[in-house]
Amino acid sequence: AKYEGISSYEEAIRTLRHSILLPDPTRAVRSLLLTSAAPGDGKSTAIIHLGIAHAEQGKRTLIIDADLRRPSIHTKLNLSGNRGLSNALLGEMDWKEGVVPTENWPELRVLPAGTVSRRASDLIGSMMIDILDEAVKDYDLIFVDAPPLLGFAEALQIAKAVDGVVVMARAGHTNRWALASVLATLKRLRATTIGLVLNEVDKN
Repeated sequence: AKYEGISSYEEAIRTLRHSILLPDPTRAVRSLLLTSAAPGDGKSTAIIHLGIAHAEQGKRTLIIDADLRRPSIHTKLNLSGNRGLSNALLGEMDWKEGVVPTENWPELRVLPAGTVSRRASDLIGSMMIDILDEAVKDYDLIFVDAPPLLGFAEALQIAKAVDGVVVMARAGHTNRWALASVLATLKRLRATTIGLVLNEVDKN
C-alpha cells in the first residue's frame, strides 16, 4: 500500500533519507526535527514520506506530531487524534499510551498531537528531552513535526532536544530573509543543522 500523498517525489524522499542518514560515526542521528520558516513549506508531508521510507527498510520508526497549534499528521494518515502528546505533557497519561500503529506499515508508529492546548505547548521544552530519551530505546529513528521555527518558542526548544534539524523551504514561496533568520537562529542555538531542503510542492 502507498500513502496517498505526493507519489511523484517519493524517489526524492528516498534520496533525502539516504543523505540524512548516511553512516557517520561522528554523527549518530536518532531523532530528527523537520522545520521551516513559515507554514506551507511541506514539512508535515515530508515527515510522513520520510517515516514511511524508513519503516519500509524494516526500521522501527516513530513520528511525533509536536505541532500542537495546527496538528495534521493524524489527519493525513487517517488516524485518531483524540489523545497524544499534549495529553502526555499535561500529565493525563504516559506518552507511550498515545502511540498508535499505522495500518499499512508495521514498523511505523505515530504519536499524534492530541488535544490542541496552549498550556501543553508551554511544557514541551521541559519534557521533550525526556520523551526522546525514552523513545530512542524503542525506535531506530524518531521524526518530529513542530510549528515553523520563527515565532514559536516550542520549535526552538525541540531543535535543541533532537539530534539533528532539517529545514524545509518552498521554491518561489519562502522568504529568503526568513530562511536566513531560521538558519542563523539554529546556529545561535548550537542545534545540529543537517541540511536545507528545497521543496517545489505546495503542501503542508
